[in-house]
Amino acid sequence: MREIEVKVKLQNLDDALAKLKAASVELGPVKEQHDVVYCLPEDLHKENDPQVNWLRIRTQNSNTVYFTLKRSVEGSLDSIEHETTVDNGEELDTMLRYMGYVVFSDLVKIRRTGHYGDIEICVDEVPPLGSFIELEKLCEESVDGKQVEKGLLGVFDRLGIAYDEQMTRGYDELMNDYLASK
Repeated sequence: MREIEVKVKLQNLDDALAKLKAASVELGPVKEQHDVVYCLPEDLHKENDPQVNWLRIRTQNSNTVYFTLKRSVEGSLDSIEHETTVDNGEELDTMLRYMGYVVFSDLVKIRRTGHYGDIEICVDEVPPLGSFIELEKLCEESVDGKQVEKGLLGVFDRLGIAYDEQMTRGYDELMNDYLASK
């Protein structure tokens, strides 16, 4: 499947939550997600290269582990994605390192999700980066990504959520930039 998303940095989290509630979007319980993203050493600076596989181990609420492969199609927020659950994230980490993979990023976020039709809405707090809202749509690989992105921005319009601080990069890249600036 292909996942296309738009991400906006929120200036006022409470305002965005009120707008979602007014639109009858119910957010689920809070989830803590610890994401560790891996790549091969030669790919550390190839964030949008469609030939690079990005592998992620996500531990959710300290008990469920997801293993994800992502490959960019048109930028960081438009990618082919395949995901499965695994029993042991630590063992998977060891296996990836034996295969030559290195850690690209390591971050924790607090997430609540809901739906607006077939669009998943994620409200995230990513210390120390701030609060964000993402709209994600799973599509067939052959879709016109720009058209899907335009449709997602239209959902922000319908929800009344401004997207003047639209992010075009993933949290992993944003965190790496933040850490490099310190």
